[in-house]
Amino acid sequence: MFNNKILKGLLACLIVAILSAIFGKFLPSLGADSFAIFLGIVAGNTVAKGKEFQPGIKFAEGKILTLAIALLGVGLNLHALVNVGVKGIFLVVLLIPFVIVTNYIIGRALGFSKKFSLLMGTGNAVCGSSAIAAVAPILKAEEDEVGIPVAVVNLVGTISMFLLPILALKIFHYDIIKTGALIGGGLQSVGQVVVAGSFVSTEAARYAILFKMVRVVMIGFIAVMFSYMFSSSDKTSSGRKFSIPPFIIAFFLLSLIASSGFLPKNIIHIIKVTSEYLLIIAIAGIGMRIKFSELLKEGPLALFFGISASVLQIAFLIILIHILF
Repeated sequence: MFNNKILKGLLACLIVAILSAIFGKFLPSLGADSFAIFLGIVAGNTVAKGKEFQPGIKFAEGKILTLAIALLGVGLNLHALVNVGVKGIFLVVLLIPFVIVTNYIIGRALGFSKKFSLLMGTGNAVCGSSAIAAVAPILKAEEDEVGIPVAVVNLVGTISMFLLPILALKIFHYDIIKTGALIGGGLQSVGQVVVAGSFVSTEAARYAILFKMVRVVMIGFIAVMFSYMFSSSDKTSSGRKFSIPPFIIAFFLLSLIASSGFLPKNIIHIIKVTSEYLLIIAIAGIGMRIKFSELLKEGPLALFFGISASVLQIAFLIILIHILF
């Protein structure tokens, strides 16, 4: 429940989110999410490190996060699945499990927890911060298991944003569909995909966004799969329990409603913008729970994890593009 104990920490998250949104407007290639996680880490270790901030920060990374995820469904137009064709859908269907499995293997080999490895894999496979935020409550991940993957995925994605257009020129000679598949299948956030695609051409950016949207659609299915896996591991006297979190059900329902055309475009826009800003607040809260000591301990190895996983993802993606297109 909302009370005065929450106010101070929630206000701190809101201030970080506002600053992140402003910086994101000036540097759209980085995006507000990236600023939110990094500014959140700074704030959580300096001006907002007191215990009095913690209830509000927990509220942001808990209640606000699940609400933001539910509302994100309205921004997913399921018609994207049709627009990229059978080959494009098949590419994404093969790519996502490969990325999650390879991330899990690399993470465990480097000594990271199962949840950390799955979060890193989900972020790389689907849509970065949003995907990590979506499955974190399902996995019941700890703060450091969430925040560090968000930071690493954003950083590696930003670097890849400049490298993939060059790679597309060298390998695919800017073939529109192949370039779109590479950029849309290899970058984490929609903003990164738009910027990288625009480096090539407007048409390449359009195809890249289509491939990216197919990946984003898959987050709901991944969340359901994780819900089954982790609820099935909890044995009770009556056997196994399996329940889909309400915010995932809402996510799917809103996606279906938005795709059906029942909602007016201005309402969809309002809900979409609201979800984006709520997510920035939640990510700020996630960042504020990360301590510098954790970053110093896990950061360099986590960055190596992220780079290694990204290289494998791009390599497998190139092979798939050659085979399918």
